Amino acid sequence: MSLLKKIITYFEQQKINREIYDDIGNFNEVLLAKRLEIFEEKVTPKLAEIGLKNWNGKYTWFSDFNEQGIKHVVEYNLYKGFSGSFTYGNCFDFISTISNEKWINHKTDKSTKILFFNRLEGSQKTLDRGSLIDPDRISTVNEEKFNSGLDKVLRTNLPKLKQWFSVNETIEQNIQSLISLTKNPPYEIGQRIISFEYLLAFLYAHQNDLNEAENWIHKHFEKKLNDAPEMKMMILKRLRNM
Repeated sequence: MSLLKKIITYFEQQKINREIYDDIGNFNEVLLAKRLEIFEEKVTPKLAEIGLKNWNGKYTWFSDFNEQGIKHVVEYNLYKGFSGSFTYGNCFDFISTISNEKWINHKTDKSTKILFFNRLEGSQKTLDRGSLIDPDRISTVNEEKFNSGLDKVLRTNLPKLKQWFSVNETIEQNIQSLISLTKNPPYEIGQRIISFEYLLAFLYAHQNDLNEAENWIHKHFEKKLNDAPEMKMMILKRLRNM
């Protein structure tokens, strides 16, 4: 670790320590019922403004599928340590995932899931830099901090979400975005189960380009420690029958 990085980390840790002491003295956790009440008041109408008019009543907001089978999705994710934040991306009505060796489709409201997954910009930069402070993390230690953090994250990120959704409306736009990410992938903790390559395989298969579809699913499995030949054959069969 460089000297500059050590200095930055030191001051970040001091800031975190001060917040912890403050939180201990003002702790009154925002529990599920209150979180959902605040989401209904603040998050749901704001996301409706950018086309995500559906809410599952808990942690997922989404648009309707467009004519190309794509819907935009935002999810709230709980973190350890009395906090949470949002992720966003696209769901596709023609891309299936595997759970317990069975295919799961994502065509209904209940099965809506972010398949093309992204973190908010501040959260991703925190990972990229190895920072301790995430500007998009929303504290739930008390209602005041939860509301102020939520207001800030919405204010900062809604224009960015609207812009991202506007340029990821079509299959071709999603293909180009995903190819770009395979060339310059974001920092990850572990490996994605639904990789960019996996998504590209299904997008190309949907366009009846089986050669490209098989090329990308092979690249998906090249990233795994275990090649999992049985699962690979299962997916190849699915792609060939789309």
